[in-house]
Amino acid sequence: MKLFGKTISISLLVLLVVASTLTFRMFNKHIWSTPEKVIAWDVISYYAYLPATFIEHDLTLSFTDHEHVGTYWPETLPDGRKVIKTTMGMSIMYSPFFLAMHIAAPALGNEANGFTVPYAFALTLAGLFYTILGLFLLRKVLLRHFPEWITSIVLVILIFGTNLYWYSLYEPPMSHAFSFCLFALFALLTELWHEKPSVWRSVAVGLTIGIISLVRPSNILVGVYFALYGVRSKETINNKCRIFKDSWCKIVLMAMAAVLVWIPQMVYWFVNTGQLFFYSYGDNERFFFGNPKIVEGLFGFRKGWLVYTPVMSFALMGLLPLYRHHRNLFWAISVFFVLNVYVVFSWWCWWYGGSRGMRAMIECQALMVIPLAAWIEWLAGCKPVLRSIMVVILSAITMLSAFHNLRYIHGSIHWDSMTRAAYFDGFFRTTPSKRFSSLLKNPDYDSARQGNR
Repeated sequence: MKLFGKTISISLLVLLVVASTLTFRMFNKHIWSTPEKVIAWDVISYYAYLPATFIEHDLTLSFTDHEHVGTYWPETLPDGRKVIKTTMGMSIMYSPFFLAMHIAAPALGNEANGFTVPYAFALTLAGLFYTILGLFLLRKVLLRHFPEWITSIVLVILIFGTNLYWYSLYEPPMSHAFSFCLFALFALLTELWHEKPSVWRSVAVGLTIGIISLVRPSNILVGVYFALYGVRSKETINNKCRIFKDSWCKIVLMAMAAVLVWIPQMVYWFVNTGQLFFYSYGDNERFFFGNPKIVEGLFGFRKGWLVYTPVMSFALMGLLPLYRHHRNLFWAISVFFVLNVYVVFSWWCWWYGGSRGMRAMIECQALMVIPLAAWIEWLAGCKPVLRSIMVVILSAITMLSAFHNLRYIHGSIHWDSMTRAAYFDGFFRTTPSKRFSSLLKNPDYDSARQGNR
């Protein structure tokens, strides 16, 4: 296809349209005009490193004893010292946008205190930027295995048929769009490294896995994708071990690059707690690996991934054609997915607080769209009647996923208290009925912390 006299691929055109649509919607919503709604909840901790470093010049957070009470949410240790609850990965990713707005804030007539409109705009823009970058990187991954038209369809489904749309526009500073981008980058670097395991590609892979885990430590599991990439059979396992053995210097370099990313965090912990590694969530927030809530997390009406993002059920069905036609990807994706589901739903708060759908699964969708593409590829080879039926079903399910965004906006999907009755009460409407609130069931957070989930 030609645009302005130049040939442009269909998938790139689709990506440009998607990026333009998201950008238009962002400026149309201008959620940054109310900073306390942007720098809120988890974002308060993700972001705290930046104003504490560049504005307060005090990472011990001692200033919170007498000012900024409520603006920072530090954890207080038994000896009275304070520590930021989350790791600093998100602050690192925010930092270019934060610094630009920190310089511009006075010129824009705003106080440069870290919590005015320019800073909220910086975090909002960061979320949109990493979403679009993630889609661009994922397009490159998909085109290595699938044709233009399949890649185009998958990109549209991913952004408009999943909760990634919500977290790119309505809660963009949350970690999920950022992790989605990093997962897409990691998938691309994994393929490039296996084609040519050079020094620079090894460093790039290491830095990426480092920042992935620094944003959300449990996401270190994505390393399984790298380890199993290209494995097709028992024979290829031996070959993979040989590749790692022959490239052991580069593997060590990769590990060193990953550790390098973590050094500032370890220094911060050591200065504030005396420990290089510190679990800042305390004893009442942990994993219950002996009691994972997998069924509830995937199929439950409180937050079930396949209930509120039903289009991803086609990704699961796509594992079979992925095995048949793209087996070099099958084991890497399947094993990672199983382990990720187990870990995600072993967390004490398996529904992950207030959110649009199962937000903890957003980043893994960067890999799960690969079997989705394989399913669409399989569908293209089916008989016309079956293909037509399945296209209608896929379109309807994608629209249902998009409709969930509208329902969530208008309140007929609750952030943490949904039940089967509440879900179907508003199935064909966006606004809640008069009896909607009576159909909700609030989760018991205190009990969940004790393992009674």
